[in-house]
Amino acid sequence: MLKLNFIKAGIDYIEILVELRIEFIKDIHPEYNNDLINKIHNSTIKYFKDLFDNNAYIGFLGFTTDNKIACTAGLLIYFLPPLNTASYRKIGHILNFYTKPEYRRKGYGMQLMDFIKVEAKKDGINRLVLNATEMGFSLYKKAGFIESEDKAMILNL
Repeated sequence: MLKLNFIKAGIDYIEILVELRIEFIKDIHPEYNNDLINKIHNSTIKYFKDLFDNNAYIGFLGFTTDNKIACTAGLLIYFLPPLNTASYRKIGHILNFYTKPEYRRKGYGMQLMDFIKVEAKKDGINRLVLNATEMGFSLYKKAGFIESEDKAMILNL
């Protein structure tokens, strides 16, 4: 297993982050047609720009030694009010966790997750959350994530 080099990717990397998100979407939704993918692509550019402008998003990229991107993820940052202390809670929601197919099952996803955890702690984030796909579930468990006891519920409007 190679050791990857990681960076925190800001707005200067927006095109790369969008393209990788599109790869991620195509991977989990191969049934999406080109028209829908193009609409998602255009909306994602605006989404990332808005979040970067508000310091509410961090992109992450993992590079091989020959400078090829192996994996990516994003961190949506938001705040919750104080609960059991006087401090508000800074939350990092991991999105778009994606390892390119040719780099899967080689430990690169875990390296990326370790990097994200270190950087999130440095940035004062109190909690990391994510929505696990079936493919990523075991990696997230190995990385220390637990299923929430909060009984999170969803209402689609």
